[in-house]
Amino acid sequence: MYSRVILISILAAMASSSVSASFIPIGSSGLAAIKETRDIPVDVTHTLNDKRANDDKGKDKGKDATKQKDASAAEADGGDGGVFGKCEPKMIFQGGLGNRPETEFTFQSSDPTCSDGQGEALNPNIITKHIKDVVDNKCGASEKGKALVAAAVTKVEGLKVRDQSVADTWNKALGLA
Repeated sequence: MYSRVILISILAAMASSSVSASFIPIGSSGLAAIKETRDIPVDVTHTLNDKRANDDKGKDKGKDATKQKDASAAEADGGDGGVFGKCEPKMIFQGGLGNRPETEFTFQSSDPTCSDGQGEALNPNIITKHIKDVVDNKCGASEKGKALVAAAVTKVEGLKVRDQSVADTWNKALGLA
């Protein structure tokens, strides 16, 4: 019996991310002591980026719902990502992003690659500059795509409002409206 308890302790220590916590003296309680010190796996596969990427799925008829690409932008440069490479640098203006109240509207990119490393923001210029950096460095965009994004950044900087019209202006400038 004692050898079984030690074997179970060793197996629990190997499976645990905190090895030192698994070497608590087991005594007569046996398996119950092991259960108290084991780690509980947490499923974190669904992220906010997944939510943003699927927010407008199926809303527009011009979209391919499986690829989340704007048909006109993708087809304009031969398809397969078009001028922006593997990204679709579309901007959204939505309430409730990033654990904010549903009544607080912020800007963010709907593309997981473009929004990676930058949370939502009240100031659209923060988002446009981050998207530009990602398109320039991570998306594999063509020079034409990089130029379109740079022009869109300038266009948004000139706007003095912080509402849906900013996201619409951005998306239209990129051919993603």
